Amino acid sequence: MSSTLLSFLIASSLLNPTVNNNNTHSITGENNLSVVIPKQSSKVLTNPGIGFTELQRVVSNDPENPFYEGKPVISYPDTSTICYRWYWDQLTTAIDPNLNERMLEKKIDNVLEEAVAVNKKVVIRFMALRGKNDPIYDPDVNKDSSGIPCWLVQELYGHGLNGSSCHLSDKEAVSMFKNPLFIHRMQQFLDALGKRYDNNKTLLRIDMGMVGTWGEWNLSGYAAKTSNSVGLVDNGYTLHDLEPYIAALAHAFPHTPKTMLGTDKGDFLSYATTRGFGWRVDCLGDWSKGWSEMEDGYPGLIAHASDIQTNTAPDVLFDQRWKKSAVDFEICQDSLQDWSNIKNPLHLTYDQVQQTFDFALKEHASLIDAKSHQIPNIYQPLLTAFLNKLGYRYQLNEVDYSRNIPKNGVLTINSQWQNLGVAPSYINYPVTWRLRTANGTIIAYHTSNAKIENWLPAADYEDQSPIYKVSDHFQLGNQISKGQYFLDVGLVEKGTYNAKVLLANDTKMTTDTGQSYTITKNRNDVIKNNNSIVSYVDNDDCLYNGNVKYLSSSFLDKQSEQYIKQQNNIGRWNEIATINVI
Repeated sequence: MSSTLLSFLIASSLLNPTVNNNNTHSITGENNLSVVIPKQSSKVLTNPGIGFTELQRVVSNDPENPFYEGKPVISYPDTSTICYRWYWDQLTTAIDPNLNERMLEKKIDNVLEEAVAVNKKVVIRFMALRGKNDPIYDPDVNKDSSGIPCWLVQELYGHGLNGSSCHLSDKEAVSMFKNPLFIHRMQQFLDALGKRYDNNKTLLRIDMGMVGTWGEWNLSGYAAKTSNSVGLVDNGYTLHDLEPYIAALAHAFPHTPKTMLGTDKGDFLSYATTRGFGWRVDCLGDWSKGWSEMEDGYPGLIAHASDIQTNTAPDVLFDQRWKKSAVDFEICQDSLQDWSNIKNPLHLTYDQVQQTFDFALKEHASLIDAKSHQIPNIYQPLLTAFLNKLGYRYQLNEVDYSRNIPKNGVLTINSQWQNLGVAPSYINYPVTWRLRTANGTIIAYHTSNAKIENWLPAADYEDQSPIYKVSDHFQLGNQISKGQYFLDVGLVEKGTYNAKVLLANDTKMTTDTGQSYTITKNRNDVIKNNNSIVSYVDNDDCLYNGNVKYLSSSFLDKQSEQYIKQQNNIGRWNEIATINVI
C-alpha cells in the first residue's frame, strides 16, 4: 500500500469514524456521501402489536412478579400485548343500566394504566353470555348471573330482580341475540363504552364479542340437544339477525381497529371484513382425527369468505385484507404443553406444531394468544423462528448520507428498508432521524414522510421481501454549532420523539433521552430457556414518561416501580453514523 493511500485512509477514518463494530462502514469520496450497512440481528423483538399475547394478566415471565399475578411462567416469551375480556355484568350493577364508574376504574381503567406503564397495548372483548357452568370470581357479579346484568334479564324475561334468579334458561340464552330490546340495549352499552375508550392509544383493537357463549359466536352449552351443532346458523340465526352487532361495534369504536371471529358456518366474517374489520379464529393447532380446524375448518372458512356462489355477503378481496387489517389467532387447548403431552388424545406431533406455525405465517398473522401458559423446551427453537416472522419485522439495510454538511445546510439521508415479517404494522411509527452529541445531548430531529404501514412483507412468508427506499432531507438549523454528531434513527410514536419499535439491526442503542444503553446477559436470560429474549439494564438517568404518578396504588410499590422504569428505559434508537457540521 502506498504511503499516499495510507495517509488518505487514516485521514478519512478520523473524519468519518466507524460508529460501532456492528456496522459495515464504507467510505466514498463521490458526492460527499458515506454508506453504512447496519448489521442484521436475529434476536426476537418485542414490538407493539405482534407476537404472543398475555391473557388476563399484564406480564407472565418476570421472575420478580411485579404485578402479583401468580407464579411466573418463565418459558413464556416477552409480550407487547395484553388480552382482557369482560362480561356486561362486570361493568354495570345488577340494578342500574348505566356503566358503573367504580367497576370501570377497577377493571378497564386499571388495566389500561398498567399496560401503558410497561409499554404494552391492550385487546379487549366485551361479552354477554358466560359458559353454562363457568365459575364467577368477580365479587361485583351475582353468583347466578349468565353474563348480562340482572336488570336486563328482568327487562327481557321478567325475572332477575326482587329475589328472583338472574340465570338464563337454555331457551332464553339461545334466542336472546334476536331480541330487539336486547339489541337496543347492546347498542347503548357499546356506545357508552366507545365514548369512554375509543381513541385510547393504549387500546390496540376491539374483538367482536357480544354474540354467543364467551362472545365467540356459538351457543356452546345452551343449544338444544337435538341441534346438529352449537353454531348460530344451526340454531336459526341469519346474517340479517346479527348485522346490528357488527354495525354497533363499528359505530361505537370508529377510530379503534376491530377484529371479527371467523366461524365455519355463516357469512358473518366476510360481512365484517368488507367493513374494515380484521379477522381472527380460535383453536389454532386443532389436528383432531376425522374433522379438524387445521385441515377442514380453516380452509373451508377462508374459501367461503370470498365465494360469490355460496356467500350472501362475499368479500372477494378477503385474501388481501391482511394488508390493512390484522389477523389474530388463539391456540386450541389450554397451552402448548397440552400439545406436547403424548398422553393427550389431542397431542400434536413436532411436524404438526411446525405446520401450525407455518399456517399462521401463511395467513399473515400478527398476534397469537397462547394463554400465558408454559412453553415446552422442545418447541423453543420453533418458537424463536416463528416469532422472528410473526407480524412485522423492520430491518434497515443501508444508509447513504452526507458526511460533511455546512452550518445551516441540509443533511441528505437515503435509506433502504425491508419488512422481514408477514404483516405490516397497522399503526404508523414515523421514521425519525436525530443528531446527538457524544454526551447524549439531543440537538435536532427530522421526521420522514415515509409510512411504515405501507411497507408490506413478501406475499409468501418464504419469499424475498421487497426493498423500500426512502430519501430524507434534514434541514440543519443555524443554531447547530460546527462539530461532530451522532446520527440515530428510531420509529417513534406519532406526535412524539419516543421510539417504540425495535429494528432487526444489531447496532449501538440509545434511549429517548440520548443516553447510552447497555444490553447485558443476566439470570433472566438463563431461566428463560434460551428464548433469545434479552433483558435490558435500567439507566437511572433516564425518565419513564411520568407514567408512575398516574398508576393506582394496587400495584405501585418499589418492586413494580423498578420493573416499570426498566420497561420504559429500553433503548430503541439505533446509532447509525457520525456527521460533521463544518
